[in-house]
Amino acid sequence: MKKSEIKEIEPWGVNIPFIFLAIAYWALGSLSLPLNWSYHPYFMMLGAYALYFGMIQRLFFPAKNYLALHIASLIFLAIPIHYFQIIASVALAITEVKALLDLRSYGYNAKKLPINALVLSSPFASIIAWLLYPNYWLLITPLLLYILGVNVGVFSVNLRTRPVFGLYQLPIFLIIILSYFFPILFPFIGVVYFLTIYRKTFTFKNTSAISSLLSLIVIPLLSLYFGDFVHAFTLGIMSTLFFSCITYSTSRYNYDKIVISIILSDLAYILRFFYFEISGIFWVIAVLYFLYLIRDNFYLTSIKLGLSMRFIRMQKENRESP
Repeated sequence: MKKSEIKEIEPWGVNIPFIFLAIAYWALGSLSLPLNWSYHPYFMMLGAYALYFGMIQRLFFPAKNYLALHIASLIFLAIPIHYFQIIASVALAITEVKALLDLRSYGYNAKKLPINALVLSSPFASIIAWLLYPNYWLLITPLLLYILGVNVGVFSVNLRTRPVFGLYQLPIFLIIILSYFFPILFPFIGVVYFLTIYRKTFTFKNTSAISSLLSLIVIPLLSLYFGDFVHAFTLGIMSTLFFSCITYSTSRYNYDKIVISIILSDLAYILRFFYFEISGIFWVIAVLYFLYLIRDNFYLTSIKLGLSMRFIRMQKENRESP
């Protein structure tokens, strides 16, 4: 019997073009406010989806043999007509299915791998959400599935929380789905999330991880008083958790500093109810500082290899040292 040959995973920095696309969409979304365009929510949501598309592909199926599908999802997402976002979501879902089918050829035993059901369900939820555009509240659902799912690992490592996977993610999954049908449940998403991942060995040592978890809990709860659930999501959950997981996964050496962006994003939500004109400035600074912290990933070599230049230099120095 012929022994099957194990494929090599050759990653690339698939998330970087999507980060550039996200910034472009967010710039357009920000400009639409003073210019009185009606596209502000659409562009801002597209920016969030660009970050999501880039990071799920980098972390879960970054291999270069999916390059055609990576590029296809990028191109279709970059066309600001919602029908193309449907096609981009389909391309993302196909990438996921192909990657899961290829697990054995990479030498993995799929039965023994932890199943992050929240993350893996998000591309299919994205297809449904964009099919029902312009239901912006529904567009939040796939993003919640992904960022809450992917941050299970970040919190598990930095705060010693419970690494919940598979059926253990059911409480989080249910509160996300039910909050769409019953928006009054949305403010309690962070509480349910914390209770699901909490264990007695919880530690308070990492300020960035603590800040992002507190943001996930506190900002949605504040929306019970202030209202505006959508911006509670975008500023208190989406921005802060993306800042956290992207910095941790790409530029871990700067992870402790991301607390500044998290605090600024939270302040942007609170201040919009008192000083709306300047609240957006806090969020813009938060994004710019986040980009500064991950700047070592914006080199051509980094994009080619899928590694921060600092990690590449460290590897080179280790090889050259006697």
